[in-house]
Amino acid sequence: MTAPADSLDGTPENLSGIERTLGAALRDFASELRLADAADFAAFIRIGHMPNLQSLVQSSAELYFKPGTLELAEPGELDLNWSQPPLITLPMKFRDAGVRVYFRLRLAAASAAVEVESIAAENGAAGEDLRRSLEEALASARIARG
Repeated sequence: MTAPADSLDGTPENLSGIERTLGAALRDFASELRLADAADFAAFIRIGHMPNLQSLVQSSAELYFKPGTLELAEPGELDLNWSQPPLITLPMKFRDAGVRVYFRLRLAAASAAVEVESIAAENGAAGEDLRRSLEEALASARIARG
């Protein structure tokens, strides 16, 4: 995945905190994605049909996030074999309020996880300030329910 220069400060605690913050914010979105048939994800990834993958992601994202803030960055990856359930990996990007995050969303049968590849904030925030900037951007991008 092509991403801007990494702005993480390199400490495992910072990366862990950023991934926890992002993962918590994406929990409902990931659950919504897992309602789609894994065979559809597998087929679209296998044949490289990006428009259908984008449509699946967009239809789930629009329930929770403002348009254009959460998108599929590239075709996904598929880990499928006879000895375990499928694992779908979707390269994603989030951008809002001056914060950009490139990450991989991993979807399994009953769980999801995020792996941050890069994060940058226009205000130059780092460390805990960067995590707080992400938290604020995620809150800003979220669609108000009620």
